Amino acid sequence: MTRPVSPPAEKDPSVTSDPAQDPSNDDIYRYIRSEIQFELSLINARVNWLIASQAFLFTPLIVGLSGDSLADALFYPVIPLLGIALCALVTIAILAAVWRSRQWRAKARQGSYSGLGAQGEFSIVVPNTPQIPRMGLIGSLGVPVVLAATWVYLLLWPPAIS
Repeated sequence: MTRPVSPPAEKDPSVTSDPAQDPSNDDIYRYIRSEIQFELSLINARVNWLIASQAFLFTPLIVGLSGDSLADALFYPVIPLLGIALCALVTIAILAAVWRSRQWRAKARQGSYSGLGAQGEFSIVVPNTPQIPRMGLIGSLGVPVVLAATWVYLLLWPPAIS
């Protein structure tokens, strides 16, 4: 006796057999992408801080020039030292955003999030790296501290005008 062959079942278009094309995966990848974009915007903002601060530092250095070399400028070692300190602080903050962005990119490269087993589960949590927020805060908190320290220095030990 032969079994009757039933017609193939119609596939629901919303259900895919490929877990990588699951609509929930699209949401996950969009979320990761938004986090990467956020980190990139932090990098751009911090680079803009750096460029603006350096532009404002070059002006008084050149205006205060009283001889043939920058060493003769009125604010000569103060302004170059301030510029170097600001570069260091902002660079640390930029590296924090780059580091976090790389973590998000690594998370995106884990593959499809099919929800099958522990490997396929998506967690919004990136690796616990307490250094990254601290590094990000160095630029935000360090720049005002360094600027204030420079002003205090100039108030206590004003340069001699010859």
